[in-house]
Order: sequence, then C-alpha cells, then structure tokens
Amino acid sequence: MKASDLGLIQSIGSPSLSPDGGHAVVSVERVDLAADRYYADLWLVPLDGGPAPSRLTSGELDREPCWSPDGRWLAFTRSVAGSGPQLYLLPAAGGDPRRLTSHPLGVSSPRWAPDSATLAYVARVPEAGRYVAPIAQTAASEPPRRITELRYREDGVGYTIGRRKQIFGVDLADGAVSQYTAGDADHEFAAWSPDGTRLAFVAARHADRDTVPARDVFVMSTSDGHVTPVTQTSLRASHPVFSARGDQVYFLGTEIGDRFNETYLNPTSLWVAELTDTGALPAERLTDAETMDLVPTAAGPALAVTDQGVLAMVARRGAVDLVRVEAGGDVVDVISGPTQVLGYDAVGGLVVAAVASDTEAGELSCVTPTGVRRLTAFGATLSAAAPVAPMREVAGTAADGHPVHGWILRPLGAGPFPVILAVHGGPHRYFGWRLLDQAQACVDAGYVVVMGNPRGSAGYGAEHGRAVRHAFGDVDVQDLMALVDIAVDDFGGDPDRVGVIGASYGGFMAAWLAATSDRFASAIVDRATVDWCDSDIDDDVDYTHLYIGADPETQRIKSPLTFAEDVSIPVLVMVAEQDLRCPPSQGRRFFSALKRAGQHTELLSFPGASHMFHDSGSPRHRELRLDAIIDWFDGTMKSRGQDMSNPG
Repeated sequence: MKASDLGLIQSIGSPSLSPDGGHAVVSVERVDLAADRYYADLWLVPLDGGPAPSRLTSGELDREPCWSPDGRWLAFTRSVAGSGPQLYLLPAAGGDPRRLTSHPLGVSSPRWAPDSATLAYVARVPEAGRYVAPIAQTAASEPPRRITELRYREDGVGYTIGRRKQIFGVDLADGAVSQYTAGDADHEFAAWSPDGTRLAFVAARHADRDTVPARDVFVMSTSDGHVTPVTQTSLRASHPVFSARGDQVYFLGTEIGDRFNETYLNPTSLWVAELTDTGALPAERLTDAETMDLVPTAAGPALAVTDQGVLAMVARRGAVDLVRVEAGGDVVDVISGPTQVLGYDAVGGLVVAAVASDTEAGELSCVTPTGVRRLTAFGATLSAAAPVAPMREVAGTAADGHPVHGWILRPLGAGPFPVILAVHGGPHRYFGWRLLDQAQACVDAGYVVVMGNPRGSAGYGAEHGRAVRHAFGDVDVQDLMALVDIAVDDFGGDPDRVGVIGASYGGFMAAWLAATSDRFASAIVDRATVDWCDSDIDDDVDYTHLYIGADPETQRIKSPLTFAEDVSIPVLVMVAEQDLRCPPSQGRRFFSALKRAGQHTELLSFPGASHMFHDSGSPRHRELRLDAIIDWFDGTMKSRGQDMSNPG
C-alpha cells in the first residue's frame, strides 16, 4: 500500500439498526485524491443474509444515520458544496430526502424522540456579526473579541466563544424548530427519556470551569425547560442515556483530580445516577477504575441499555471490545479479539457493530447466538489492489523490568531492513488492531515498522497510564527502546538504520530521542511541543503542569529545544499552520535552532491544516505527508547501509 492508495480505503461510521432488526444503515466514506475531497454515502445492509448491501444515498457527505423508532424514517446529516452539515429526512419506504434544518454553522448528533415526531440535534449558535458569511468575509472590520476564559479555542474549530453548541429539536409535522438550551457553554450528548418528556445532556455550566474542567450531566423537562443537575462537578461526563424505566441515567465519566485536572491520567468508567422527584442521588461507579477504561465513540451511541445490561466499549491492550455490564457488576464480552469496535447499535437482543482490524478499515458485523457474523466487504477493493501487511504482536521487558507490549510490521524478504519507530500521540492514546496508512506505506517502502504502547498509553490499567505523571521522556523511553531491540533482534531490523517518527506527544518523543539518544539515524518531528517553558496547547488540561511539573528548571531540561545543539542526525520538522493543539511556532523554533546549529534539517509546513489533518484533513495533504515521510527516511538512511531501491 502506497500513499496513492488512500483513495482505495473505505471507512465506515457507527451503524443504525431498523426497529424490526431486519436492516442496518451505515455511512461509508472514501477519499477522492484527484478532487482533494471526501465523499460519504449511506448503505442499506440486510441482516438476514438476503440481498447484498445497496447504496441508499449519493450525496456529497452523508453521515450519522438514525432510524426512527416507528421504522418510517431515516434521519441523517448531509454536507453539500463545502457548507456545514444539515439534517435530512429519508422515507424508509423510498423517495427523495428532504432538508429539515438551515443552521449557518451546521448540525450534528440527531436523536429521535420515542414517538418519532421530533428530532433533537446539536448546532453551534453564532454570535451576531461573526462566523457567518458575508460578515466573516470582512473579518478585518469585526470588533475585537473580549476573552475572559482560558478555554476559548478548539483545534479544527477555531474560536469557540460566540458560537456555543446548543441542543435543538425539529418537529416533523410542521418543521418548527425549538431551542432547548442556551447560555455561554457548550451543550451536547442529548438523549431522550423513554416517555419523551425529558432530555439528558452534558455541559460545563459551573463558574470555575477554567480551572475545574468537569462536565456535568443535566436532565431537562422539554415542556417547561426545568433543568435538574445529575452530577456535582467532580467528573468529566459524556454520553448519558436513560434506563428503560426512565428512573436512572447511565453515563461515561472520568474523575477530574486536582486543579487544572489530571483527567487524562484517569480511566473513564460507567456510572449511574438514580433520579427522584426532588433531584438525583449521588452517582455510583459500575466498572472497575483500575482495570477498565471505557471508550466514547466519535458518532453514535457510546452506551446502550438492554434487558441484560448496559453495552459499552472498552480499551484493552490495543483492542477495543464491546462488553455488557450486567446488573450484578459482571462484565461480559460481546465482541472481543484482535479488533477495534468503531461503533455499534442495539435493538432488543440484536447487536450490529462496525469493526476494524489491522488489515481492514472497518466492516459491519452482527452478533448472533453462535458468534459474530460478517455482513459487508467494503474493504475488498483495497485488499485486491494493494494487499496490506499484518501486524505482529510482540511483548518484552523494559530496562527497569516493566512489561512492554506492541506490534511490528515487516516487509517480505530476508533483510536486514531499516527500522522506523512510530510513537503515537496523547500520550493517553494507543496503537492497536487498526489499519494505519502510515505504517502500511512504510512497510511497502521496505521498512520494519515498530508501534508500541509505552507507559502512559490507555488500555493497560490506571497504573500504566499514570506512570508518565511528571515523567515524560523517562519510563516511556525505556519501553520504546525495548521494542526497538525486538525489531532488531527478531525481525531483521538493521541496528545502524533506525529512524523515529511521531506526532503530537509522539512528536515531542521524536525530538527528545533525536536530542538525547544515539540510537537513531534520522527523525521526523511532527506537530510537536518542544519547549515546555513556552507551550500554548489549547485543550482541557495543562500538559506542562501535568507531565513535566511546575518547576521552571525541570521544564527547561525536559524540553527538546534546550538540547537542539546536541542533535547530530537529520531531522524533518512538520507543522500544521492552523494547529491549535501543538502550535506551529513550536516546530518552527526547533527547526530554526537546528538550522542555526548547522544541523541537517528541513521544515515542512502544511497550509490551512489543523492538528488532526493526517486523519481528516485535505486528502492531498495526507498523500503528500506520507510521500514526504518515505522520501525523508529514504534520503537520510540509505547512505548508512544497503541500497533500498529494491527492498526485500
């Protein structure tokens, strides 16, 4: 698989099941490299082994399908001609979709009321005179923004003040739109009560949200607007859902910890709060905080209440499993193995899930009494045209005796092969059983690729995740070096030709290793923070305080920029010019320091790109980035060993 094969990958979203359990609908997304854009269509998938899946829509970007409880309608979001997504309605019996909303900044997260008469959804409400054309086309004439909070921007969005997320409802009978929430806070994750009289949602309404980054669950009466708080500003909550009787609310929640929080060091758990006539009782945690870390979905429900228990997704050693948490506290696997569940839906006892693996971007599967049955083959085009390399699971031991876990991808042939150590972001993200275009392109070019989950990664228990508190560039380095040893000793890796690449936290690590280790021959520092003394990371956590500590001298000696003059290997620095997570100024300063020191370095700057552009940015930028990675490592590691023009 090469960078030019990005257009062969078909990615799927979270499915929606018909109320009778006969069909699922899923959004299937693809890249058009020539047009430099994305397309997404809705597909109808029978569950009874009948006709093959068929395309339902042919819009530009059709996503977030949502079947009405009475089975008559299919709601979804559609983006047309670069505009924000709007809500559309498609008759299940056939016909043309009709548009329901016209919000200037688009909508998301449609949720049906139980009577199928109303759709709730989320939309940003722009401040008058901002964000909406033609006013936005003359931004130079806008008044200045008066900013009073620390959290005022978001990567991929820009300024969030003056365009807060609010929850709306649209009546199908007359098209009337009602705004359910208001105020200077983002409101999201709407969920209906079984009787359709209440909405649960999540918002940060507390006055000290700058330094207490909790998000609370609230329940609102849709008849009079009365709001009842369910949680007490001690959790970062998301994805509420009512119990079958409507007397409880289940939700995901993470303890926030100290000032400026340690949320990212704590696992996400399943919680439940009982609702009474006078309010809500204190929430109870239902999953073990030390061993289970639950995973929210980007779209679709993260939790589903069934007769047997609550369905949820959990991160486990690079896998994402679907589990059922039963009333007695037992956790039962529903879908598990060397895969990642991307999203799911459940109706009665039926479960359908989108499932990815190391060689497949995602397929729909149905859970049956005898096992898990595959329903689709959207990845057939890719597998036929560009066979992908499987991931080989490895385990080892770090220098301090800590167990190490990861994966290695290897080209065909005898080797020795140059090695690329890839470091994930986060650090509380994780590599795992998922098709990764970067890894596949590097294997195709003749490299052994090493991907591991060092201490700090999610999915290995709370102690593993907390190990990097005030310890960046320490225990995580030990784990990564142990994985490089495995690649060299057991997979034909060349010890003299080892490169490192990483983005975000991985970019910090690539810069740190380039400056402090003699193990590497080349490095790519991608969208990194390199100076903790002057970081401007826009997020809900103070990374410097959390991972480095408050002492200025410690921050200085943990900054790769401090040791730029010690770098002796070629370094390619990549920045995204609209990156609000790891600002491009950090990468530019590292490049400048290397250049002034006379080092071999280049700067690759992607115009208009945000922090996550490698996954969801311009397809052309994604292709150029992959090609640049191969070109850089080819150009900087060839001279250290054998010619790589015909690897393997």
